[in-house]
Amino acid sequence: METQENRDVPPYEAVLVIFVTFFLAVFVGAIILLTLGDAATLILGELLILIAPLSYLLYKRVKIREFARINFSPKFVLIGVACGAALIPLNILISTALTAILGNSSAVEDANLLYANLSATPIGLIAVATSLVLAGICEEFAFRGFLQNSIFRNLQKNQRFSRHAFIVALVVSAAAFGIFHLDPQFVYIIATFVPGLVLGYIYHRWGYTTSATAHASMNLIVLAFLLFGL
Repeated sequence: METQENRDVPPYEAVLVIFVTFFLAVFVGAIILLTLGDAATLILGELLILIAPLSYLLYKRVKIREFARINFSPKFVLIGVACGAALIPLNILISTALTAILGNSSAVEDANLLYANLSATPIGLIAVATSLVLAGICEEFAFRGFLQNSIFRNLQKNQRFSRHAFIVALVVSAAAFGIFHLDPQFVYIIATFVPGLVLGYIYHRWGYTTSATAHASMNLIVLAFLLFGL
């Protein structure tokens, strides 16, 4: 008999948790922005993404490390750094194509301006770098370790859907990841959806530690490009 600690998370519950996460990020994030400012919002906003999935798994007494496939071996960290660097050309290609087709995104420009302004001071730079590392840790846990994994594990057990379990889980998690990057012009959403697919594959192939490291490394490299005007 399957123990409570090893049971799977029903997909509809996983999706509901992600909806809760979205509202936490938007509404509580707005309160943090109004009260504590930009730097705190960048850091605490990422932690908000972690709260609902982690709380759910703790409440259900799921073995989180096993469920999310967390392995802190240096091997998976190094693979993650390499994957993060390899994602940069893809990001540049996607951003260039989307800008040519849809025009400049105000959301992207505002985010880049915020990062540049905050990074002008040592404390601000630390806050930005911290938030970008936390993005890898928290977002990969929520979207890949929790959502994608929940959908995949359940569909894989269903004979009708087992062949398509990975594709469905990958697309749903990448779509949720993209939607979280709000942009009325859809540029930011699409620009994160495509790397989300790659990060989903990385998670599927090597696990959480590698996808989180890849995400964080990619973010820090992009920040370095921004600061050096590349």
